[in-house]
Amino acid sequence: MNLQQNMRSYVESHYPILYLVTFDEASGDQLISNLAGDRKVQEWNLARGFVRFDNKVPMREYYTDLVAALDNWLDQDLAGQFLVIRDAHLALRDNPLAIVRLKALAQRIVKEDRFAATVFLVSSQRYVPPELEQFITVFDQPPPAEDEIATMIQEYATNRDLHVNEEVAAHLILAFRGLSKYQITCLLNRAYQRDGEIHVGDIELVIEEKKQTVKKNGILEMVSVTEGMGDIGGLAGLKAWLEQKAKIMDDLPRARKFGVEPPKGAMIVGMPGCGKSLTAKATATRLRLPLLRLDIGSLMGRYVGDSEANMRRALALAETVSPCVLWVDEVEKAFTGVGGGANSGSEVTGRLFGHFLTWMQEKTKPVFVLTTANDVSVLPPELLRRGRFDEIFYVDFPNEDERAAILQVHLRKRRKDRGEYILLPHNPRGGHRAMWFHGSRIDVKHLARETEGFSGADLEGIVKDAIEEAFLEGEAELNAGHLRTSMEKNRRHALMMEGKAKEYRSRLKEMGIRDAAGGCLPP
Repeated sequence: MNLQQNMRSYVESHYPILYLVTFDEASGDQLISNLAGDRKVQEWNLARGFVRFDNKVPMREYYTDLVAALDNWLDQDLAGQFLVIRDAHLALRDNPLAIVRLKALAQRIVKEDRFAATVFLVSSQRYVPPELEQFITVFDQPPPAEDEIATMIQEYATNRDLHVNEEVAAHLILAFRGLSKYQITCLLNRAYQRDGEIHVGDIELVIEEKKQTVKKNGILEMVSVTEGMGDIGGLAGLKAWLEQKAKIMDDLPRARKFGVEPPKGAMIVGMPGCGKSLTAKATATRLRLPLLRLDIGSLMGRYVGDSEANMRRALALAETVSPCVLWVDEVEKAFTGVGGGANSGSEVTGRLFGHFLTWMQEKTKPVFVLTTANDVSVLPPELLRRGRFDEIFYVDFPNEDERAAILQVHLRKRRKDRGEYILLPHNPRGGHRAMWFHGSRIDVKHLARETEGFSGADLEGIVKDAIEEAFLEGEAELNAGHLRTSMEKNRRHALMMEGKAKEYRSRLKEMGIRDAAGGCLPP
């Protein structure tokens, strides 16, 4: 049953107030017009008072105050009419007299034949005062479905004598998902005005539009990323898995047609500084998708129900922007202890957790959820159940080869004008060369051997501190002494973390968590 059929059943069953949540007023008006048929429709809006429903021209009786407008309706015979209140969340919030008058009108609609009307509250946001809960039924107007988008593209192309092949249309349909008809029409106009054609390259306009949507909403953060898979040292198993998922996302229309489900996402757990956040950013770059960051703590609202409403808005926004990567960082800080007893977590946090789990299980939009956590053992088991994520990976401290790769990444990134940093060959007599530095070359393999137990962040710190030290000393080049001094500064922190890592590693092994490096977890 579609939205119109569903709402019609409520109208015919004489439900007094139907609340339509929509950002697309034109589509909302069309829906109400289809339901009304030959019924009389009266509209009140906050800006103009009473207006003609079809063209929004103000009536002689302005009644810009909602209380006065409701009093006017309470004095009329309203049988069979539709009464529309536009921007209801603004008109009703902090307006107790309007709430009381609307309640009185609803009671008369239920009890008296001459008031047998239907009130439509139309708004971009849901606001249901407790006094009106029993009278209101809420409906969310979804964005156009894929078949509707396909029709819009085809009609637009036909009207301008354009040819849009099936493959291009499939990619555009996927990109346009979540946008309103108005937004889609505007984007088609922009694409056509740019070069007189409609093609796959126009998807960049859609991404730009969706970025604007995120910025205006303010409930999610759009993260700008420049990091790629080449910036990650090691983690071969995780990178290979992500590459498989990226190939599906690269050709998602054809994959879906073949029967492949869009990837759900992954959880990455491990010690701080081992590349979890970097992997989230690199994933978005490889998938060529926008990266949205969700901070669960920022969803907490001031009023009862605000937190849950913020969660719904955040997840709905992620679906609007889809296909995208939704990054939930340090998820254990938000959901630790949920479900562990009466005092284990606040009631609000529990409801947020439940809503998040339900959405993850039931979502159909291509939102790749990537959560990161330092300690997975404190998370509710429901979050780790199969089906929430495609896979859970453990990011351990890097091994020797990975440390060499990480050092090489950071040296190249910061010393691009100093030549290539490569591994010096072994001494023919055995072992490594005594010197770490030779012209523009640094033996990162030697340094990797000396930094066992260091995290990726520790290794980055070694390079940053060494370059800073060389600069302050007025040296022309980086040398072995700078790197060794920096390494010794960071060694104490690395040794402290290693003890905790061993304990954590054993727990993860028992849980069967997959090693991001591609092998088995070390003891």
